[in-house]
Amino acid sequence: METRPFGKTGASFPILSFGGQRIVDGHGCTEEEAIKIVNTAIDRGIRYFDTAWVYSQGQAETRLGKVVKHRRKEMWIATKTWDTTRDGARRQLEESLKRLQTDHVDEWRLHNVYDFARLDAFTGKGGALEAAIRAREEGLIRYISISCHTDPQILIEALDRFPFDSALIALSALDHFILSFAEEFLPVANAKGVATIAMKVLGLGSLTHEVERSLRYAFGLPVSTVIVGMETMAQLEQNLAIAESFTPLTDEERLAFFRDILPLVRPDKMRWKADDWNNPRAWVPRRRGRTG
Repeated sequence: METRPFGKTGASFPILSFGGQRIVDGHGCTEEEAIKIVNTAIDRGIRYFDTAWVYSQGQAETRLGKVVKHRRKEMWIATKTWDTTRDGARRQLEESLKRLQTDHVDEWRLHNVYDFARLDAFTGKGGALEAAIRAREEGLIRYISISCHTDPQILIEALDRFPFDSALIALSALDHFILSFAEEFLPVANAKGVATIAMKVLGLGSLTHEVERSLRYAFGLPVSTVIVGMETMAQLEQNLAIAESFTPLTDEERLAFFRDILPLVRPDKMRWKADDWNNPRAWVPRRRGRTG
């Protein structure tokens, strides 16, 4: 697979990386299958593994940890805190380290900064960013990250507040059309040397009928790597085959792809950019939670 530099960290990763949210019972993946999938991913060259404290009440981290225990040196581990407070985030980090069976993670993210109020909570006095800085000083984490699914302007503001090492962002082809991280955030991040990780590339299932074109679209963006959730060996093999033979979409292919998927650009198909996840009828407003 093609490899790319990961921001200013000095690391490089293949274009395909592993989203660890789906190796859980809730997605029909047994523990035995999960361990086999992760081991096979490493054997085939994947090095970057993303997970989170909140995924399936810890099961996602716990299952990944059963491989980390034996193959830590072959894996770059990124996990996340949901809690916006310094003390709450610290507790979540300590739980994550136990589940993952490691003494440190390579990246720790402030997770799902969906509006400016949440960014304020994360980065303000007594916020989780303070816990991240302290944990980095202690060697419990190596790099500090942030993630956002909704409004790219939130992350642009975040980079003005703190020199985050990386950002995890929604970059499906559907996202091209509304609150576009590709158009608004990637140029800023790349100019600052911030590593960028694409997520939501299959649109939470809205684009599972378009796996090849969806992955080729994402791989063709100026990002550091692309994480894809995989709950079966067949999905892993399919994604690897596309990554290993990757060629960017031509202008004509990209235009045809956009035409085909444009009817799916709706809040109910893109819940992560809806104003209400449980009742996705309207788009999230720009600069939600901004004061002043």
